[in-house]
Amino acid sequence: MLQTPLLSIIVAIYNGEKFLAPFFDYIRQQALDSYELILVNDGSTDRSAGIIDAWKDKFPQVIVINQENQGVSVARNSGLARASGKYVTFPDIDDVIYPDMYRTLLTMAEENQLDVATCNGRYVYDYARDSHPIFPPERLSSTPVLPGYQWLKKALDSRKFLHVTWLNIYRHAFITEHGFTFEPGLRHQDIPWTTEVLLAARRVQYTDKMFYDYLIHAESVSHKQGGDETEIRSAHHYMKILRMLDDINRRYPDKVKQIPACHWQIAKEGLGILHTINNIVDQDKKKALVKELFENGTWRLIWDNARGFRLRWRLARRYPKLKKLAGV
Repeated sequence: MLQTPLLSIIVAIYNGEKFLAPFFDYIRQQALDSYELILVNDGSTDRSAGIIDAWKDKFPQVIVINQENQGVSVARNSGLARASGKYVTFPDIDDVIYPDMYRTLLTMAEENQLDVATCNGRYVYDYARDSHPIFPPERLSSTPVLPGYQWLKKALDSRKFLHVTWLNIYRHAFITEHGFTFEPGLRHQDIPWTTEVLLAARRVQYTDKMFYDYLIHAESVSHKQGGDETEIRSAHHYMKILRMLDDINRRYPDKVKQIPACHWQIAKEGLGILHTINNIVDQDKKKALVKELFENGTWRLIWDNARGFRLRWRLARRYPKLKKLAGV
């Protein structure tokens, strides 16, 4: 009978044939004594399934889930439902995981009874731009054990926080206790996930050691460029994210009172929607989206959460043009 693994590594895979062999090497280099690898093939149409079959016997505990393409959130949820590890993590297959990452985070978690153990990483570009830390050390340095909301405050106040799952391991029982899952069909689902997980977590610790390279390249799902329809879809995703963040703030009022940046991040993401609207070329489509922004309450949500003078000023100077364009 197989022993319960210490860590479940849950991986969503969609057309990842170029990245799977290096990814599997990164996992083997972790030299972990107790883990399971859960591979969710999310309807890949390339050679991913064959590569998975060729590699799966090289790991001690592997679960392969084949499903129709439903997106990364559903793939992660499928893996989470099958996970049996004490801790869970969600790396991306097209990134680089340093050999000591999971051993370091597991040691932190075990020694300090953590709900979340988290580390730093690097942005690495495939074009002429220098790599740099995701969290600048002068903004975010290693911490002792903190309540999750205090770490969230520190992270958001740095104005350099990136809402991601792949720099973290999570205590599985904590995730199950709160019923946390990823929102199906939502791009950038890590934003609401990370916010609520940290508000709920009792014990979190961060190390500023860099153990992960976030590779930014043309084939990355989160960095593909598109036309008007892509911009409109992006705006709709972020409108939903704003509503989810607002709901989260309402569920944790006492903690959010101590974190003004929980409101700032709603306004900041709202400004991103306005930038997306500016990128739309077709004027009729732009007008329809701006009208929707006002009618579905998104503008009010952005405005109400813009608590500082600078944010209010940036929104106020856009308001007349947007109202005129929408005709409302």
